[in-house]
Amino acid sequence: MLALVSDIHANIEAFTAVMDHIRTNPAITKVYCLGDVVGYGPDPEPCLDIAMNLDLNLMGNHEYATLNQAYGFSAYARDAVDWHRKLLKPGLFSARTKKKRWNFLSNEMKSRHEEEEGRILFVHGGPQNPIEEYLLRTDLDEVMGELSKKLVDAFELTRWLCIVGHTHTPGIIFEEAKFIHPSQVNGTFTFEEGRKYLVNVSSVGQPRDGDPRACYVTFDGETKTMTWHRVEYDVEKTAAKIREKPHLNDFLGERLIKGV
Repeated sequence: MLALVSDIHANIEAFTAVMDHIRTNPAITKVYCLGDVVGYGPDPEPCLDIAMNLDLNLMGNHEYATLNQAYGFSAYARDAVDWHRKLLKPGLFSARTKKKRWNFLSNEMKSRHEEEEGRILFVHGGPQNPIEEYLLRTDLDEVMGELSKKLVDAFELTRWLCIVGHTHTPGIIFEEAKFIHPSQVNGTFTFEEGRKYLVNVSSVGQPRDGDPRACYVTFDGETKTMTWHRVEYDVEKTAAKIREKPHLNDFLGERLIKGV
């Protein structure tokens, strides 16, 4: 069984709670991260230290912005990325641990990963732009049964499952212009052969579906079943840390409490 985490966003309280929850399930043999370990939050360093020990790490747009520049970001997202860059980028005489984290960001994160001979695609954003593409519920018209061109193209590049993060909102987009939130299926869904799915695992460190609890998924390749798990953590503690950091906007803490 595989566990998938995404969009930790420097929230060590959420990440620790999720990893503790994962360890309670002996069936889980691998843990993949779909990107955005950094960005928004107060604790990028300990979150990277955990991520470096996972079985796979994909690059998210916040990692890319930390290594380069935060183009197209909101002011508060850009300020957080700029602060993380200053915090993480090593100098000539920096400690070995700091250099190791930067090397991890620079050289050890893939943009995409495929399994089952390409039938399962893992990316942060989407198949057309693995780092920055957004696949959103608003890209489909459920009443008219229509997909946007972006989703049509995404499905053309998907053989069975395309598993993503990035939007911080859990759910499944169907080729028939249908969307399902995990709460509609009691948190568990079994995928059928011969169909295509765009699947969002949500966010560990900043969920935006109105539920402030951390979210991750498990995927059983034998039964073709995915389960979304919600995990309680000390949201108030993380929000208080954000308020204490002059480089982080208070809104980033408030949204954690509301889950938006």
